[in-house]
Amino acid sequence: MDQRKSVRDTLIQNIGFCPKDALGWLYAARGYYKTHDYHSVIECVAPALRNERTKREAQHLLAFSFLHTSQMDAAAGAFFKSINNGNDTDWQPLVELLVDQPAVKLT
Repeated sequence: MDQRKSVRDTLIQNIGFCPKDALGWLYAARGYYKTHDYHSVIECVAPALRNERTKREAQHLLAFSFLHTSQMDAAAGAFFKSINNGNDTDWQPLVELLVDQPAVKLT
C-alpha cells in the first residue's frame, strides 16, 4: 500500500511552493475541503488553529472534516471547540451527531 504524501510535499511537487502563514494554510484547507479531500483539510488547518485570526474558521473546517472521515468522537470535540470559538451554527451538527450516534460523548 502506498503511503499518502503530506500536503506540504504534494503542494511543493505540484505547484512549487506551499503556504507560508496561517492564512495561506486556511485557504489551502478551504481548497481541499471543496474537493472533498478531508484528510488534507485536517493536515492543513493545524497552523491556522494556532492563529487568533484564523482559528475560528479552521476549527469549523476541522470539525466537519472529522465528521466526513467518520471520526465521530473527534468531530464532537471539534464542534464543541468551534462553538466556543463563536461558531454558533455548529450547534446543529453537534446536536445531530450526538442524537444519531448515542455512543459518542463529549469528554
